[in-house]
Amino acid sequence: MSMAVIRVEQVSKHYQNDNGEIFRALRSVDLEWNEQESIALCGESGSGKSTLARLLLGLEKPSEGAIRFGRVSLAELSHRQWRVYRRRLQGVFQDASGALNPGRSVFRNMEEGLINLTDCTARERRIEIATLMKRFGLSQSLLEIPVRQLSGGEQRRVALVRALAVKPTFLIMDEVLAGLDIITADAVLSTLEEYRQSYGCAYLLITHDRYSAKRLGERIYVMEHGRLSE
Repeated sequence: MSMAVIRVEQVSKHYQNDNGEIFRALRSVDLEWNEQESIALCGESGSGKSTLARLLLGLEKPSEGAIRFGRVSLAELSHRQWRVYRRRLQGVFQDASGALNPGRSVFRNMEEGLINLTDCTARERRIEIATLMKRFGLSQSLLEIPVRQLSGGEQRRVALVRALAVKPTFLIMDEVLAGLDIITADAVLSTLEEYRQSYGCAYLLITHDRYSAKRLGERIYVMEHGRLSE
C-alpha cells in the first residue's frame, strides 16, 4: 500500500473586511506532508499558521491553489464526503472549547468521535479512552465531569485524547502546549512521542516554542506574513 501524502499547492487565503479592504493571510504556500512524518510550524501570531491549519482540516477553503489528500482536492469534498477523511485527518486547537460540548461529560465528548468514525464496541471505546486518559496524565475521575468544569489545559488534553482515540494518520496540533506548566507540557510531549512510535501518526505541530518544535519536528518551517520558509 502506498504511503498517504497531503500536498499544499500554491495556496493563498484572502479575507475582505467591511470596508472592502483585502487581508492576505496566506501567500502562495507550498508544503508536502507525508504519512508518519512530523513537521513543526513556527511563527509570530497573525503570520498565517492557524489559517493554514483551518484550511487543512476543511474548516475553510483556499482563495487560490489546492490542498490534496492523495489525488483528492479537499476543498471539493461535500460535508458527507469529508467523513471518510475525518478519521484520517484530525485537529486540535489552542481553544478546545469549540470542539467539545461543554454540557456533556468528558467521557461522552471523547466517545462521540469513536462512535461516529470507528466500529469500536462500547467496551472497546471505554478501554481506549481509559488508556489514553492514563497516558496523558488525566484522572479517570474526570470522565463523568462536564467539560465546562475543566481548566483550559485539561480541555486541550481531553481534545487530544478524543482526536488520537480514532487513530488518525495525520494530526494537526495548533498551540496545544500554550499555557501549560513546564512539567505538564513535557509530559504531553513525551506522550505524543510514545504514541507516534506506537502508531506512526504524522504530526503538524504549530507552536511558538522552538524547543517543542525541535523535539517533535523532523522538519521545521517558519511562517512570516503568510509565506513559508524551511
